[in-house]
Amino acid sequence: MTFYPLIFSPAFHARVWGGRNLEKFLEKKLPAQSIIGESWEIYDTNIIINGEYSGHTLKELLSQFPREIGGTLYDGGDFPLLVKFLDAQDWLSVQVHPNDELAQSLEGQPRGKTECWYVVEAEPDAAIIYGFSEKISAQDFRDAIDNGNVKELLHFVNVKKGDFIFVPAGTIHALGKGVIIYELQQTSDTTYRLYDWDRLGLDGAPRELHIDKGLICTDFSLIRPSLHLETTSFRHQDYTEEQLTDNPYFSLQRITDFTGIKEYSFDGTAAQIITILEGIITISGNFDDVIVHKGMTVLLPACLQHCQIIANDKSELLIAHYNS
Repeated sequence: MTFYPLIFSPAFHARVWGGRNLEKFLEKKLPAQSIIGESWEIYDTNIIINGEYSGHTLKELLSQFPREIGGTLYDGGDFPLLVKFLDAQDWLSVQVHPNDELAQSLEGQPRGKTECWYVVEAEPDAAIIYGFSEKISAQDFRDAIDNGNVKELLHFVNVKKGDFIFVPAGTIHALGKGVIIYELQQTSDTTYRLYDWDRLGLDGAPRELHIDKGLICTDFSLIRPSLHLETTSFRHQDYTEEQLTDNPYFSLQRITDFTGIKEYSFDGTAAQIITILEGIITISGNFDDVIVHKGMTVLLPACLQHCQIIANDKSELLIAHYNS
């Protein structure tokens, strides 16, 4: 069998807080007259649109070629990572995600949701919620929900284009108005909403809150946490490489000022995921060349282990893989 970099059709999801900016900034072809909040780039049910496997889903290919596509770390079931773009034209709910242990005990799900965000675009004075503004207990927060004083207890932080935010499970958080992000996360859609700005959903009804489970999962020790994690960067001849995170669940690198050729090798333990934020690249190897444009995401099957990434013009990339 011949394996090659796989391009998928993104799955668009309407959200009450969404907009049309994925079209403007990432060249997405959105459904007409839809308020799109999320574009799921890599997920089990995404459909391959290039090459021999065109028309098949990632899940179908993984079931047929688990080691070739997923690598030795892939243990069957869901693909371990979910890659999204989010367009927030209003505040998302104030929410929290469970860790692996709590996801299993509360929902019977195999994994929780640790995630990270890379800010693709941000309006002036754009902000997020990240942790608490002061030391409180679960009962204090429950009382604030009941009394309508939630916002006073939350830590609001301004963000700008190029910021990186690591959001471990248990972190209370919310994405703010006027922000577009790339999101890398464990494959889980378990979200506990604690506050939703007293608004109605797309169906005209208030969206469900999950206060009891959410408070069980919330880490109340995160008081005014810093957004800025220490990262390492190296300047190569044709690009700058920065390690944004390398945690038990996933790794994420940023490649900037990319104008030449990157020889990319990996050990076959995991598939690699490349997302293009700026420019156009060509991926070359023992397969037909694959051209990837701005706003697109491509999956490198684990068995490839080596390829050339060639910048057709000045490009910026994010490269991810799972660690477990």
